[in-house]
Amino acid sequence: MAEMDEMTKGALQEAGNIGMGHLATSLSKIVKREVKIDIPVVEIVSLDDILNESEGDSRNKIVAGIHVDIKGDVNGGMLLLFPKFSALSFSDILTKKPVGTTSILEEIHITKLENMGFQLCSSYMKAINEFIGLELKLQETLIKVDMDGITDFISDEMKGLADEFIVIRNECFVPSTNSRHKFNMLFEPDASDTILTAVMQKMMG
Repeated sequence: MAEMDEMTKGALQEAGNIGMGHLATSLSKIVKREVKIDIPVVEIVSLDDILNESEGDSRNKIVAGIHVDIKGDVNGGMLLLFPKFSALSFSDILTKKPVGTTSILEEIHITKLENMGFQLCSSYMKAINEFIGLELKLQETLIKVDMDGITDFISDEMKGLADEFIVIRNECFVPSTNSRHKFNMLFEPDASDTILTAVMQKMMG
């Protein structure tokens, strides 16, 4: 993957901002509450760093991952990652329980997280499609949940594809529960390179 200079980063940031607007609206409908999403942070992160992050402290350990296939003008995929606190608190909101109730993700939570993840990715990709003029559609999803961490899942899905990945870090605030929730989006190389090129062309007219 080419080094991401400030112009490229700015272009992806602009695309991300547009995507986040759609994402906030979509998430609000899913959880049936007002949701505010902060300006996303766009980074290029090594696979080793991603794996190290997934083994973080108890609250920030990555315990849920959703891989979504991308088809259309490019074939690839994206990976949505949820830290422990976010996975549990989203599960509470989705099952209409006070945040802090759920301590273990059960089947009902996993199903709701998978549906939410796919809808979030769909909403984000729709915004990107409209912004850069590509036709990218989401296909099958694969979810992995493990309260001890999903390092192996991340490695299985991403290892061998590249040494570095574009990561869009997101954080949302749910005023009614006074809670903040983090989640990260990772794009596989084929998808990220195509999106990056199209974004640069769009920004340069």
